This record gives sequence, C-alpha cells and structure tokens, in this order.
Amino acid sequence: MSKHITQLHIEWSPSGVYAFNIATGETASGSNLNEIRRFLEPHRHALVGIGRSAVFLKTLRMPKANPEDLRRILSVQAAQLFPLPPEMLSFDFIQSADQNMEGCLTLIAAMKIEDLKQVRAELQQVGLTPTRILPVSLGAVGVLAHAGLREGILVEKSATGFTFDVVQTETVRFSRVVFGNVDPVAEVQRTLLASNANALPVVASSKLDIAGAASATGSTLGSLHEAPAFMFELAEFRAKAEKRQVATRNRMAGLMLVSSLLLVGLVYKVRSEKWAVAKRGEGAWEKEISKLKSINNFETSKAQKLSVMQMTLKSAFEPGQKLTDTMAVMADNVPPSAWVTGVTLERGKALQLRGMAKSAQDVATIVETLGRISRFRDIRLIFANSVKIDDIQLVQFSATAIGVGNLPMPAPAKQVKPTAKPAPKEGETTTGTGQQI
Repeated sequence: MSKHITQLHIEWSPSGVYAFNIATGETASGSNLNEIRRFLEPHRHALVGIGRSAVFLKTLRMPKANPEDLRRILSVQAAQLFPLPPEMLSFDFIQSADQNMEGCLTLIAAMKIEDLKQVRAELQQVGLTPTRILPVSLGAVGVLAHAGLREGILVEKSATGFTFDVVQTETVRFSRVVFGNVDPVAEVQRTLLASNANALPVVASSKLDIAGAASATGSTLGSLHEAPAFMFELAEFRAKAEKRQVATRNRMAGLMLVSSLLLVGLVYKVRSEKWAVAKRGEGAWEKEISKLKSINNFETSKAQKLSVMQMTLKSAFEPGQKLTDTMAVMADNVPPSAWVTGVTLERGKALQLRGMAKSAQDVATIVETLGRISRFRDIRLIFANSVKIDDIQLVQFSATAIGVGNLPMPAPAKQVKPTAKPAPKEGETTTGTGQQI
C-alpha cells in the first residue's frame, strides 16, 4: 500500500470523470477533467483510478520471480491474455501472498495506450500530476478490509449502473460493470458464475439496500490509496526509469572505485611517512611496516574487485541483443498457421522454441524464416512429430537458435580417465594387440 495519501481521487473512463476529495467528502463529475477544472484547481497531485469499462483484468498463477523477469514473460504472453495486441496495451501486475504448487497468484491488468495518453493529456491540461494510475476496482480490497473481510463481492451504484468486484484472498479476482437499472441480486449471481467463485459474502455500498448484504462505509474510489502497489505507465517512461536505475548503479560503482583509490592513496602516504620513520629506527618499526603493507595489499585488492564488478555490470546491462527484442522478433515471424506453446530464453544459453503447426511445411517455413534473420544463427530443428488432437492432424515441433551477440557459454569438456591395462600373469606373454599367447 502507498504510504503517501493523496487528498484528491479521480475515477476516469472514456465516457466521463468523477472526482472525490477524501478530506472534505466533496465530489464533482463531468465528461472530462477540463469541465471540473474549478473543483481541481487547489490541488497539484491526484490519485487516478481507471474505470472498469476501460480495464482488462486477469488472474493466473506465475512463478515467484524478479519483477523485471516477470514483465518480460508477461510481455510475450500478453497476446494470449488480452483481446488487443500487446503493442496497443500498457499493463502492470501484482503478485499476492497466495502461493501453491502451481505458483503465486498474480493479478495482471491492462488498458489501451491510447486511453493512458488521453488521461495524461487531460491531467496536464488542468495542471495535475498523477501519483499513481491504477484500476479503480483495486480499491475494493480496502473497502472489504474496513468491513473486517478478506474476501467477498462488493456491489456499488454508479451514475450509469452497478459495479461488481470479486475479492478472494485479499486480491481482486474479477470485476465487471453493468449499465442501466438492473436487479443487483441477480447480477451478483451472474458475477459469481462468471468468476468461477463459490458463495461469497455480499457487501453493498452505503447507497444500496440489498437483502442479506453487509453495508460498506466507504467506496472503491475513496479507498484507492489503500490499494496494492500498481502503476499504468507508458513504455517510454518505464524505459527512462530503468535507464536512471542503471545510471545510478554505475555512478555508485564509480564512486566506490574512486573512494577506494583515494583510500589507497591515503594508505600509501601513511606508509611513506612510516617508512621514513622506520629508516631512523628499522629494528623498532619492522612490525608496523609489515602491517601497513598488508593494509595496502588489501585495499588494492578491493579496488581491483570493484573494477571487475564495474566491467561485469557493463556487460550485464549492455548485451548484444536484449532478450525482449529477441523474443519479439521470433514471435513476429511465426506464420498464422502455427503457434508457439513454449519459449525458453536465458542469457548465456541458446533460445529454445516449442510449438504446434498445421503441417510439416509450416515447420519448415518457421526454420527457414528464422534462418534468414540476421539476429539468429545455427537454427536447428530438434524434432517434428505428427500428433492427432480431437481428430485434427497437427505437427508438434521443437527448434533451437543462437542470438547473434548473445553467444552461449561453452560447456566444459569432459575429461576421460585412461584405462589401465592389466599386467600379464606369470608365464604369459602378450602380442602387440594385447591378446594372450
């Protein structure tokens, strides 16, 4: 959760905006932010929630891993998760504490880049800086927490209809909006069926009266500051942030190296002074001189290690090809009549591609296409087996390739121990071939 509480909360959707001041309880609405400029003028920052109709939300099990590695994996899988191409979407994810043998429960939400640019343009026009931009439905976790619940289905009344948020294990698992004047009880049942959830406690906002439902004292928009860490961001902004992180690490390594060199210089100066004193009384200062030599060697070793660390960081952050670029080029060159079922790509290892195709010719086309791309070399087809799925004849295949500039690390050669020949028994002789005579 964010430690900084922004007083102004805004719910934005392509059809309109709704602003809420959590300190005074005042609200304002309009078709865009410029229409409610006077309500927004005292503020310089806002917490922006994207309406449910503009957000794609999915949950799945993923391995617990570094966020940067997970983002690369999800960038490849985005085409299978959402109805729009990945290049049209901005996404972020949250890994919850719910973990089992299948992996960690991960919430992935995406919105159109076009909508994200429009939100930022409207915010800039009225002089607001977003502290975070995230799905407004994530505030449902905070509303249920105030009601003493870790899971449930939250029902709220909006200006255009009803919203339904399913929360399980303190994670939003499903969210939908229904426009018009409908029966909320019937829609609760439809929402539970659509989310594959069992019976859950029903929590209604203070403006609703639903039989058997608990009453909520807040709203998803008002509890948005209690939502987990999440941020819709444009790709160029995220890339700049990553570059700043790399630059900061390099500067820190440089400062450590300079500090070590200065320390070595200082030690050398002290050593020289001690050496002059030792010349006047070598016998009494031999132990002190030996101690200073040890300090000098230790600091020189630290400086060398820092230099090696700096070169390692440079090699790590400046590969010949970025892993994401390599995977994107590979995916773009798979024909429509074939699809990828698995990709394994690790730094220092060859790329492994697994998939299915409608015919052997499609597999040959994939291998031939990848072989013509200058990014790859040593394209090898490991196997192509004919399989039958639901009376449909398909070809299952696996291939490997090496990304140019990302050469695989050579495997150490196995050492074969020579086999000692048995000594001849007494009274026996051997021929040149080792046969007994």
